This record gives sequence, structure tokens and C-alpha cells, in this order.
Amino acid sequence: MRVLFATWAGGGHYAPLVPIGWALRAAGHDVMVTSHPYYAATITASGLPALPAGPDVDMFELLRAKRRGEEWRPWRPGGARADPPRFRRGYPGMSDTAEEVAHALADDLVAFARYWQPDLVVFEPASFAGPLVARLLGVPAVRMLWTADFTAPVNGFATTADSLAARFGLAEVGVLGDLTLDPCPPALQVTDDLPRQPVRYVPYNGPAVLPGWLRDPPAGRRIAVTWGTSLTGMGGADRMAHVPRVVRALAGFDVEIVVAVLESQRELFTSMPPNVRSVGPVPLHLLLPSCDAIIHQGGGGTLMTALVCGLPQLIVPSIPDQAFNARQLAATGAGRCLPSGEDVTEAEITAGTELILGDRACRAAARELQAQALALPAPADVVPVLERLARAGTPRTRSAPPPAATAVAGPLVVG
Repeated sequence: MRVLFATWAGGGHYAPLVPIGWALRAAGHDVMVTSHPYYAATITASGLPALPAGPDVDMFELLRAKRRGEEWRPWRPGGARADPPRFRRGYPGMSDTAEEVAHALADDLVAFARYWQPDLVVFEPASFAGPLVARLLGVPAVRMLWTADFTAPVNGFATTADSLAARFGLAEVGVLGDLTLDPCPPALQVTDDLPRQPVRYVPYNGPAVLPGWLRDPPAGRRIAVTWGTSLTGMGGADRMAHVPRVVRALAGFDVEIVVAVLESQRELFTSMPPNVRSVGPVPLHLLLPSCDAIIHQGGGGTLMTALVCGLPQLIVPSIPDQAFNARQLAATGAGRCLPSGEDVTEAEITAGTELILGDRACRAAARELQAQALALPAPADVVPVLERLARAGTPRTRSAPPPAATAVAGPLVVG
């Protein structure tokens, strides 16, 4: 079968899709991953073929513009898109942002999909272009979660993209899909009646090389401090200003601290305590098995990687989805949620660190979550579920390829 993947151009959005793509390819199925053109290199580096669609969109600039109250119009002039739909000013949230991005991708993606005729569409929760294509072609749409379901209707999110549906003559675009692939242990997940298929979370942090210093076990206890990739892009260095304070609060602990941050974030970390081992990028799925605990911002990929490694977690969130993730984890007993980065104190960081290092109940809860997560079906075991779902679709007739549709898979170009 042919499976079309749709994703925003961001690591936290795309990474959870990769193991499912690998599993489908290994089972002999054709896979194509669509996103903005500049993200094609990231997709192909994961070993999956890429379909560049629409204009290049700087997702972080879009979010910054929306917070400034500016309208954002990436549509090209002429044709049916000369008068695009208007959205609320200010920062309307993920649903409206996702709908705008879907409008930018839609024409290229729909044209290609009508030629390529996928049997199934897999998408991450912010990529509304995925369920749009599935609805237009009459094939099933499968939503792959990052972590706990921040975009579930019980959290107040819309279930349909109205302006996108109207533009293509549809009654609705069901942005929840027909099935949700869910990597969360039940204790971490929201409670609702959506159809969900459990699937094991397999960490993917991009192409990775094991550093030499990680080949040997640590001499003592080790804590990882990491702050993801999104905050710098969304607000510049000021979004990360509190993180060095987090590290300095750990100076009195008899632990080795590994600060795993982007190269662009390293300049923030000066005058670090003597127990800091490293400051720089380290693949989390290679680092965390050697750690005793982790302190982070609450991003889905970081939380889930730490979860499958069985680590207690201290989370200092800055944006709504991070705060949601932190609250969900804290409710399991496997970690603690502190005040936002702008408000957190060194005393709170110290107390939280003492908890995740020394509280037996917290460590036991983390190990229990790990056991539940590793007991979920592997991506390869979920492939038959997706095959059955695709077989329930309607047979279609393929049409001629559109001239503008170009797919990239390493050096291969398919038109």
C-alpha cells in the first residue's frame, strides 16, 4: 500500500512519525513524507522519502507574528487563492495556526495526492493538510501523537478545520482522523472516547553518533539538563534566560550534570558549576540510559524519551503544551511540575531535584511508567492494524501526475 505522511517542519512534530515510517517501509509499503521544502533534507536524513509542498514557511516567525497581532499570508497571488480566508488577530492558538499552515501546503499536496493515490494518510496533530487529503480522497486518516493528547477535544481543541473544508467544498475536515496512534501509558493520557491504537514510543533524535565519553558508565549519579529546540526559535535567547539559573541551582548536589543543548544555545551557559560535564548537543536516546534523572522544559519528545528510559523528571514549562505535559506527568507521581521558567526560583529547583533524586515513590512511579510504555505494541506490530484500516477504503483510479509535484528521496527525484 501507499502511505502519505504529513508533518509540520519541526523536530518535535516529525520525530514520532519516523519509527512508524520505518516499520511500514520494512513491511514492503511505499511511504512519502510531506512538509515545507526546506525540511526535505531533515526528512531524507531519517531514511524516508520527502515531498516538498507549498512555500517555505518559518514556523517560528509565524508564531511570533501572530503574537504581535500581525496577519500572515503565504499564499501565492492569482487563481483560487487570491482571496485567502481571514483569521482572528492576536495569538489564536494551535488550531488556527495549524489551519493557516495547511492552507499554504494544500494545493501542492492535494495535486500530488490525487496522482499518487495513497491508501492511508498518517499525520501529526498539527498537520491539518493530512486529514484534508484523506477526506478528499476517501481514505483513512491516522493521527500519530507526540505524547499526552494536548489536542484532544477534552482540552478544548476544535475537531474540524472549517475554513479548510469550505475552501475544498467539504462539510468538514476531521482533524482527529479515524484512528489515533497513542504512545502514552494510560496513566499519562487524557480520558476520552476517541478510537486509539497503543504503540510503543521509539525515540528518534535524528542521525546520531555515540560520544566517546558515553561508552563507559558514569562514576556516580548523573542528571541531564536539556531544553529542547523550540523555545529559542519562538522567542530568542530570552526564552532560555532562566536555564543557566537551573543549572547553577544544582551546584551543591553530588552529581555529574550533562547540559544537552543546541549549539546556538551554548553561549548562554557561562560560569557553570564544576560538576557540569558537558554543554552541547547530545542525542537524548543515547544519553538518558546513563542518567538517574532529568530536568527539562516539558517538550513531548524529551518527556517520552525520558519516560521509556525510566527516569524521574523535573519539568519547568514555559508554554501551554509544556505545562500540560508537566501536569500529566506529575499526576502519575513520576516527576514534578515547577512554576514557569520566568517565575521559578533556585530554591524550588533545589527542592524538586532532591525529590527526583531521592524520593523512592517517585522513582518507582517512573519505573512503572517505563514498564507500561515498553509493554505497548512495537511499530512493526501496528502495521497489520494500518493495513486492515487501509483495506477498508474505497478503490480508486489513478490519474496523470501534475507537473509541479516533485518528490525527493536522497538523490532520487520522482516527478
